[in-house]
Amino acid sequence: MSASQSVGVAVKPGNIQQLLFVLRGADLQSTADQAFTKSGSFTNYVPARLLCVCKTGGAIIACAGGIYTGAAKAGDQIVAVAQSWVTASAVGAAVDAAIANLLTTKQSSATPNLSLTTGSTAAATADFFIFGNIVD
Repeated sequence: MSASQSVGVAVKPGNIQQLLFVLRGADLQSTADQAFTKSGSFTNYVPARLLCVCKTGGAIIACAGGIYTGAAKAGDQIVAVAQSWVTASAVGAAVDAAIANLLTTKQSSATPNLSLTTGSTAAATADFFIFGNIVD
């Protein structure tokens, strides 16, 4: 069984993981939806990795929440609601978050949203990067 068959979607031969979406300057105190921006021209994708890098602030406390394919915590979870972003509490610190198991086997075409359930008590911003495979 090839790698493309094992994930349940037809990944183009030779397709490698690439940057799919970016969210720059996300406000880690906000519990409002923060939409990602598509990086490139594609329709369908399978997420494989998410990286969060702290840009400003520090001492991020009790900051947690997920990334979803719909607004207001709707759609599929790309990153689980319980994901903690606390370890990104110094400028340049990074969190390599786990992608929800369902989403590594299912293609999507929706633009992701960061939607924290608990915002940081201290002001902080971060850049988020979603990597994966394009399956158009």
